[in-house]
Amino acid sequence: MPTPYKPDQTDDAPYTPPEQCLPETVGTVEHCLCGVAGLLCTGAILALWYPTLVALTRPLYVLSSTAVVAIVTTLWLLTWLGVEFVWEWRASRLRTEP
Repeated sequence: MPTPYKPDQTDDAPYTPPEQCLPETVGTVEHCLCGVAGLLCTGAILALWYPTLVALTRPLYVLSSTAVVAIVTTLWLLTWLGVEFVWEWRASRLRTEP
């Protein structure tokens, strides 16, 4: 079944869905998927850089494990935020105008 055109739309113009068809907010499932994707990316980064991270935090002695946890948590949250921004950009919901 063909998609109906608006009366003022020509065959050359691309079809743009009405604004009410696009969701305005991000759902819980999308947040969770972005968090899991960020965690997987962080795990991949840690698989490569963990020995270097431990070597860099070793001079802190007792606080080295705390520093590793803080760095890994920060890396995960930044990766999650990056995945979230890319998801919103690809979904065309990331707007700069008010």
